[in-house]
Amino acid sequence: MIQIFYRSIFLLFFFLFFLPPLSRAEEAAPKPAPSAEAILKASNKRMYGLKDQTAQITFRVIHLNGTEKKTVFRLYWKNYYGKENLNSKTLLVAESPARNRGEKFLLWERPEENEADIWLYLPELRQVRRIQSGGHQHDKEDESDLLFEDMHQRSVEKDEHNLMGDEEIRGDPCYVIESRLKAHPAYGKKVFYISKNEGTVRKIDYFSNEGTLLKTQSIDWQQIGEHFVWKTSQIVNAQSSRKTIVELSNPKVNVGLPDDQFSERALRP
Repeated sequence: MIQIFYRSIFLLFFFLFFLPPLSRAEEAAPKPAPSAEAILKASNKRMYGLKDQTAQITFRVIHLNGTEKKTVFRLYWKNYYGKENLNSKTLLVAESPARNRGEKFLLWERPEENEADIWLYLPELRQVRRIQSGGHQHDKEDESDLLFEDMHQRSVEKDEHNLMGDEEIRGDPCYVIESRLKAHPAYGKKVFYISKNEGTVRKIDYFSNEGTLLKTQSIDWQQIGEHFVWKTSQIVNAQSSRKTIVELSNPKVNVGLPDDQFSERALRP
């Protein structure tokens, strides 16, 4: 169960989406909206421009009966831009509750979902465990509804995309893009709602291969210089109404995190 929980909370790796404004001639008719592929590619190019990040993450899972599980982590994340078959590296260090303090989770994310390297350090055992990646399913035993597969840097070219129109999300006009996923380990389709004003993803609907809505994720953002990072994200399970809430505080970007901070050896004190 602890492995399922830590696979799901790797979530802290966040998305940074930004699109350049649409241009038009002063007296010309408005140009048509860009294609779905163009919007997604522009978002991907911008969201992974960040070199690294640190932050405190508060992770809460709230069940329909009101019971809540809360965990606080220190996040360290570094971008590798696809070099040496690496997208990014993420280190999470548990700060609370007391029984979890000092636990560490290390993820090396690679271009393919099932090729990630994942380790968990348990301080009470002074032991590092390797965790299997890939193939996570939504079921009642999951510890949260934000999974490893949700945060993977998936290439736009892998899937089919369709611009469905416009919709306002929490007062923000958004492009609505349907992405039909090919050979994805967890989903058959996602629907993205991308802000026209700042290019951030404000909402994502996740569907099974059979077309059933599994969950909905809402995201609010904060800006640091030219970069956007998560402020809060809420994921609601469509079947159980369970909520997973992620709150990011004290973020710092491009701080120059060293490579050796993300090694298996560095997990042990």
